[in-house]
Amino acid sequence: MKNFILLCVLIAPSFLLSAQQADNWYFGVFAGLNFSTSAPVVLTDGQVNTPEGCAAVSDTAGSLLFYTDGITVWNNQHLPMPNGTGLLAGSSCTQAALIAMQPGSSSLYYVFTLDEIGGPFGFRYSIVDMSLQSGLGDVIEKNILIQNSLTEKLTAVTTYDNSKIWIVTHDWGSNGFYAYQLTGNGFEMNPVISNSGIVHTTTAIQNTYGQMKFASCGGRLALAAGYLDTIELFDFNLTTGTISNPMTIPMEDHVYGLEFSPDDSKLYVTCYNPLGTLVQFDLTQGNVEAIINSATMLSNTEDLYGLQLAPDGKIYVVKSYSPNLAVINEPNVAGNDCNFVENGINLDPTYSGASAALGLPNFVQSYFDYAHKGCTFPTTTYEMNTMDEISFFPNPATGYVSFSTTALKGKPVEIYVSDLAGKSCIHYKMDTYDESISIDLSTVQQGIYIIRVNQGEMVIAREMLVNTRP
Repeated sequence: MKNFILLCVLIAPSFLLSAQQADNWYFGVFAGLNFSTSAPVVLTDGQVNTPEGCAAVSDTAGSLLFYTDGITVWNNQHLPMPNGTGLLAGSSCTQAALIAMQPGSSSLYYVFTLDEIGGPFGFRYSIVDMSLQSGLGDVIEKNILIQNSLTEKLTAVTTYDNSKIWIVTHDWGSNGFYAYQLTGNGFEMNPVISNSGIVHTTTAIQNTYGQMKFASCGGRLALAAGYLDTIELFDFNLTTGTISNPMTIPMEDHVYGLEFSPDDSKLYVTCYNPLGTLVQFDLTQGNVEAIINSATMLSNTEDLYGLQLAPDGKIYVVKSYSPNLAVINEPNVAGNDCNFVENGINLDPTYSGASAALGLPNFVQSYFDYAHKGCTFPTTTYEMNTMDEISFFPNPATGYVSFSTTALKGKPVEIYVSDLAGKSCIHYKMDTYDESISIDLSTVQQGIYIIRVNQGEMVIAREMLVNTRP
């Protein structure tokens, strides 16, 4: 027998994102984590002291570049960059900041900032050039106004070919979404506007609270609508930027945090009022009634807020102003077997006063799309012998495609087929996998599709060309 990390190989253009760009976290009250090793390491050198939103970015090797609370930009020496103070985020905004690298550039990064509701500064961007200051970076443009009167929601995802990043916000007082494009030519000020879902009313500012996240594959979007006590799920078209097909999940309490599992099959939600709850929903159930009925209560004794998927494939959960983070160790797994631990990481082993607050760093969610980037799940090793082979055939396919490997024999698997816009076309489960699967593609149109086979944390993906039937 021989040890291998099973690669999620995809026959596609080289992808310029990696989970290592999210290796360094700075958040809360001088708290920090580094994910470059098998177990996260506590960082004590950060300068962030903020109740909610923040962001950080590393290079593709995991080396810190810079981080921000939306007001100050610190370089990797933990000093403010030139022109890096006075950014106009709200210190009490759920998702106050987001950092995105300009496609096609090796040095330009956009820092998006969002004011808290009722604040005067709105949604803005600044630009960092990492080629300046001997590689430490410089803020070359600052506080360019994009839009006012938004809720506290800000998220982003990259197209599969890495040609653009979609940055999405939500209007306050309507059901409008604004999807902005960051391309090789820079930021496009005219958004794609979609009206979908419930109206985020102006009757209470607390209706604007709560995270909004893309599934890492980009085909789904979810948001927590604060005091409206509602979770919303949507389809997102990576090609056009449109948001559609809303599903509404009512909750019993005010909602704040949410996150998708790495394989996008589960959604985790935190509620508060007065104590926190953590709930898992199984998105593979399909219709909204079945998804609601799939709810599993994982915790109802802790005051829980923001959630964030990490490079190690785990989801970390904020315990309000606690020196400990909770962790969902196996987020792809249904129910209580996901292994939720209330005191997962001690952020203050030296008793310096570091703690979480309410939020965790905000990232471009594509960093965590393991199935589409030819990556490994960082902590999982599989025993495979040298005779194991993985194959999809034929490719191109007409009608049916077969998948074959001995590595999954006797195990339950899930199969997903999605188009390049991230929209799921086919999904089914097998309780026991034999040595091959025949996947019926007769219902899909001609084009390129992603076929993904999941078994626990193992994901095998291929790009497949589907021809029209003769």
